[in-house]
Amino acid sequence: MVQPLYLKYDTLYQEGKNYEDVIAQFRRVREHQYDVHKGLYYHGYDEKREMIWADPQTGLSPCFWLRAIGWYLMALVDCYEIIPETYSGRFYLKQLLEEAIVGILPYRDRQICLFYQLVDRDDLNGNYLETSGSAMVAYAIIKGCRLEMLEQGKYFQTGEEILAGLEAEKIKMDSGNLHLMGTCASAGLGPKDERDGSPEYYLLERVAVDNAHGVAACMMAYGEWLKFKK
Repeated sequence: MVQPLYLKYDTLYQEGKNYEDVIAQFRRVREHQYDVHKGLYYHGYDEKREMIWADPQTGLSPCFWLRAIGWYLMALVDCYEIIPETYSGRFYLKQLLEEAIVGILPYRDRQICLFYQLVDRDDLNGNYLETSGSAMVAYAIIKGCRLEMLEQGKYFQTGEEILAGLEAEKIKMDSGNLHLMGTCASAGLGPKDERDGSPEYYLLERVAVDNAHGVAACMMAYGEWLKFKK
């Protein structure tokens, strides 16, 4: 989440001296949190294996949480836009984006084209199609196409389909006002014995209406769609 701010500050005020650190942080996330079999990123990683949610062998949290993946995808496209074209590490961000998009797309709901709160668990009772993370994926795809990180003919329609699913299923009219439904109000890991990262934890978190996580992501995705169309 912090990488675009870190990179923008470094570009404006520090002449890019920390570009290598930015790229290295993406590399570490890819090394530790990416599941090559699932094609998805775990929510968290604890190097010391001390947190209640951390697997004692791998240090990973148990689940693939949609919004965590969404933030990661947004960071990739935003950092790619900021970092100079001449910087050698820029292409690596492009590689990571396509890999992650290819990984997550098979988990879309086939009819509505949105993603579940726990991405790979459509079999789980109480799992639901979550708004903010789905909008983040749409944002990353559409912006990735605009920046030519992704092949437009292959991916842009998918981004549009996610937006259409959000409009059809998650935006409701009430007394003349539009409201955005189905956003996880908040979720995280730890810091102590709370928020243990279990499937039950994620599905018990409050689902909110007009929550800023979802509203902002939807506005950003739609904004990217408008830029692309222009």
